[in-house]
Amino acid sequence: MDIKIFSDLIDALSKVTYALKAAAALPKAEREQYRQVVGQSYQLLDTTLGMIAIRLGDILLPASQPTFIDEVAKLDNCPEWIRIEREFRMCLSLRAALSEINHFSGKLKAQVSVHDIDALIEMMERTTATEGDIAGFISERFRGLASEACTPGVDIAKLRGEVTSFREALLSERRRLIRAEADLYEIA
Repeated sequence: MDIKIFSDLIDALSKVTYALKAAAALPKAEREQYRQVVGQSYQLLDTTLGMIAIRLGDILLPASQPTFIDEVAKLDNCPEWIRIEREFRMCLSLRAALSEINHFSGKLKAQVSVHDIDALIEMMERTTATEGDIAGFISERFRGLASEACTPGVDIAKLRGEVTSFREALLSERRRLIRAEADLYEIA
């Protein structure tokens, strides 16, 4: 598993946004409700990416090698990540909206194109499935870095490079996320 999983989630959220735009026949109040829910998903992902990038940036700051190694070793027990991991895996607001759309899909399909509603449901299901994979990826990556830091004779330059690369990849995905989220707020 690699950082591409973030790209997949961002792409899925973008498709949900596109499906919402395509479902222009939905009553404005319903469209706004779904837009808020999808917006919360964007915000949760942004918060998660930001929190991890900040933590990795803090780890990269220490000039002393022992402090750097100690901080990387603590990633498998990162309190900030442990706290947010459950929230990220669950993404309750998106799951609730998906449940509501499924419950009222017949009514919605009568008002809006069946294809538009089916596409929206499919993209929301894909997004909720991917969020669990991303939480697992982050946890796995943290454990891998921590394990490497605890290895006797660890190559500190290589480890620092891995932490830096992971952080830069996360920041790149966060920039993509922000561009994709801007489209959501164009929905009337």
